[in-house]
Amino acid sequence: MQGMRSRGGLILALALMTTFLMAGGVYAKDYPGKPINLIIPWFPGGLTDTCARTYAPLLEKYIGTSVIVVNKGGASGSIGSDFVLRQKADGYNILYSAETPGVFQVMGFSKSSFSDFDPIMMMIQDTKVIVVPKNSPYKTFKDLIADIRKRPGKVRQSYSGPGASGHIQGLLFKEVGLKLSMTPFGGASKAMLATISGQVEFTFGNTGTVKNYVRSGDLRVLAVFNNEPSPAWPGIPAMTEDLPETKPYLPLGFPNCILMKKGTPEKIKAVITKASEKAVKDPVWQKFTQSNNFKVLSDIKGAKVLDYWKRWTSIVAWMLYDSGAARINPADFGIPRFKKK
Repeated sequence: MQGMRSRGGLILALALMTTFLMAGGVYAKDYPGKPINLIIPWFPGGLTDTCARTYAPLLEKYIGTSVIVVNKGGASGSIGSDFVLRQKADGYNILYSAETPGVFQVMGFSKSSFSDFDPIMMMIQDTKVIVVPKNSPYKTFKDLIADIRKRPGKVRQSYSGPGASGHIQGLLFKEVGLKLSMTPFGGASKAMLATISGQVEFTFGNTGTVKNYVRSGDLRVLAVFNNEPSPAWPGIPAMTEDLPETKPYLPLGFPNCILMKKGTPEKIKAVITKASEKAVKDPVWQKFTQSNNFKVLSDIKGAKVLDYWKRWTSIVAWMLYDSGAARINPADFGIPRFKKK
């Protein structure tokens, strides 16, 4: 009798184990069986939010289920990112991320990073430019650089906050020996208004943000923050023309991408990837990217996404730490220092 019970228990245990091991496959086969949440780790209205809200209905169109947009902003994107990591790796919570997971650890925002996610694909990147107010004495980027060198630490630059793109761009100037007076204004719009009003001499901005101010005459573009000009700004030079010391660090973009929690079944990731590939080929997305002069990066998929962010993080994390803006040594997380070629 005891032997029969033992064999019965073994059979039951094997059956349960088989059910457990097969569950992922069955689940993946039936995916998606309910609405999907698209988590935006930022408050409504910014670039990442706008792009994600354009992508969401297209994903819904090609994946065959409802896609619910959920904003979970705060702490430079770490609140929404960590929310996704607390959910099951079942494909029902997708993160539409900006670049900030690359600095969560060194800034002390979160213990997570890009390595905690399974990458699907890169999406778009807006062209960054250097702008001055309409009454600025700087007529060219060369004029601005000359004044920074003449008055080290006196030329003022506004940015939204620690670890944000404008902060990082200003730190790159410092990295190549230009001393600025950098002031955070607690938000991108406030930093832009500080430039328009003349509280500071210049700032960095997205094309999508500054284009209307340029059209109205409130701002002037001096250079494209890149190693090559942009079709979005005909006649405007790349900043490397007058600041060639920045070439080894460029391109240094601030794109957005699609991520899922690490450990999501391969079949589920394949469904999301296939639907996303169709979404970025859709005329609606094509028109959206072209009309905004976005650089399309959706050919970067899977492991190549993480390769992109590894280089980015090795540049940015160390710049933040060396400047004193980051509290934690990147070496503590195994982040190698970027080596200029």
